[in-house]
Amino acid sequence: MPRPPRTCLTCGTLHHNPSRCDQCETQRETQRQRHRDKTHYDHTYRKAAKQVRDTATICWLCGEGYRPDDQWTADHVIPADPTSPLAPAHKSCNSRRGNKPAF
Repeated sequence: MPRPPRTCLTCGTLHHNPSRCDQCETQRETQRQRHRDKTHYDHTYRKAAKQVRDTATICWLCGEGYRPDDQWTADHVIPADPTSPLAPAHKSCNSRRGNKPAF
C-alpha cells in the first residue's frame, strides 16, 4: 500500500519525499553549499559582530552617530579579510563602501 502524499515543509506542495519536495530540497542544498565557504562566519565571528553592534556609537566610515532608520552593522576594516578587525558602521555606509578600501 503506497504512502499518502506529504506536505513540503518549505513550500507546502504535496509530494512523496520524507520532508521536502525535490525542488525545495535542491534549493536548500545549494544554500548549504554557499554557506560552507563562509567559514569565518562561525560563532566567534557572530559573537564579536554582536558586541560591535551593541556598543556602537559612531560609524567608522562617516563619523555620524545613531540613525533611527539605519541599523548598525559590524564591518571588516580590511574588505574581504575574515581576520580583519570589526568596526561599527551604518548599514547604508557599509553597503555603499562594498568591497573597496575605506579611504
